[in-house]
Amino acid sequence: MSLVNYSQCWEDTQVLKKALAVKGDDVVLSITSGGDNTFSLLLEKPRTVVSIDKNPVQNYLAELKLRAAQVLRHPEYLEFLGVVESDMRYEQYGRVSKHASADTGGWINANPGVLKRGIIHCGKFEKYLYHFRERLLPLVHARQTVHAFVTQPSMEEQISFYETIWNTWRWRLFMRIATNRSLLTTYARQSGAPGYTDAPNESYRAQLERLTYRSHLKRNYYVRYTLTGAYGEVLPEYLSEENYAQLSAIEPSACEFSHCDLLSYLRSSADNTFTKYNLSNTFEYLSRYDIPDVWREIIRTAKQGAVVAYWCNRVEHVPPPAIAHIVVQQRELEQELKALDRLYFYKSFHVCTIDK
Repeated sequence: MSLVNYSQCWEDTQVLKKALAVKGDDVVLSITSGGDNTFSLLLEKPRTVVSIDKNPVQNYLAELKLRAAQVLRHPEYLEFLGVVESDMRYEQYGRVSKHASADTGGWINANPGVLKRGIIHCGKFEKYLYHFRERLLPLVHARQTVHAFVTQPSMEEQISFYETIWNTWRWRLFMRIATNRSLLTTYARQSGAPGYTDAPNESYRAQLERLTYRSHLKRNYYVRYTLTGAYGEVLPEYLSEENYAQLSAIEPSACEFSHCDLLSYLRSSADNTFTKYNLSNTFEYLSRYDIPDVWREIIRTAKQGAVVAYWCNRVEHVPPPAIAHIVVQQRELEQELKALDRLYFYKSFHVCTIDK
């Protein structure tokens, strides 16, 4: 598998950090995806993070981001990743490559084009967003209108702009087209994505509308990137200048990358190993036959009081009733954190504590 599904993480870092509350003695199991959330958890200085993904290319991408931070100055790092424009990425990679693993180097050598615009733009999902911005969105709003929407000075002005200028029939129509089941399955989501069995296409537009009424888009880099292709004034946590010294000082031993599916990795792990689990939206990709086994292995590998966090996009999942006395849902915390979520892709967020 050589395709990058996600070159960024599309689960809210702040929500994840509040849910897991990582501390210095924690051993964290994290789904890699674009690597961003694994890095944010590393910035909390746990004992170790094990970052796993069944697609090895996701781990190569994340390792490259991490190794680049150990070599490049902060302005160069932003250039290399594609946060800002640059024609120096191939020269910068020449320096970074000396510190990357052979597998990561082999992937880049076979796919040098991922460096051209910067590696944060090379994912299947990010390419879909690019085509949405370049082909569909201009049929709805001019670039200056898009920029104005995501840079309104206050929430009151943002809501007024949305109601009077943004929310046109064209926007509703083209958003419905852009979130068509077939388009998303073919061009945006990773292989094995679940079907849309319980939500209409327009739900993404409705969720974005609700987000517009509660999140100031000027400071929401997720939505700004979706609509403009750039983060704006506020960068993801691992990219911020104030965190860069710590990111660049992370020892290789602090983060282990493993190319493995979740169930296989858990089965290979010892009892009472992990204290925190970042499981992204993994349960949507599991068969109903594997889900009980995954929970059984989570319980076995978790230390007493371990915390499990995960999202649900189109297919809702809660722990099976048979283990509800062990996997305890933190419903008040879930609702509190879902209200803070800066993304509009997910229908629910779950936080569970292991009590065994």
